[in-house]
Amino acid sequence: MFHFINRFTVTGDHAEFERILADINKYMSAQPGFRKHRLYRSARDPQVYVETAEWESAELHKKATSGDGFLAGIKRIMAHATAEPAPFTVVRENSAAGVR
Repeated sequence: MFHFINRFTVTGDHAEFERILADINKYMSAQPGFRKHRLYRSARDPQVYVETAEWESAELHKKATSGDGFLAGIKRIMAHATAEPAPFTVVRENSAAGVR
C-alpha cells in the first residue's frame, strides 16, 4: 500500500481550487492502482487544505502522475495554491471494534 499526503495553502479562489482538484481526482480515480482519496480543509485556517490518497503501489501512483490528465491539472491548480506533497509510510493504525 502507498500513501500520499499533500498540504495546500490556497492563495487564489477556493471554489476554483476545489473544482480543479476534483477534476484531477476524477482522472486519478480512473487510473490503475487508485484506492481512495480524501480532501480536508482546516477548521483553524481556511486557507489550508490537506489531501490524502491511497494507492496499491508507489509504481502505479508514479505512472498515474506522469500522465497528461494529471500534469495539466497540476499546472492549473498551482495558479491557486502552493503545495507540499510527500509520500508517507503508515507507522500505526487503529480502528474501533467492528470498524473497517
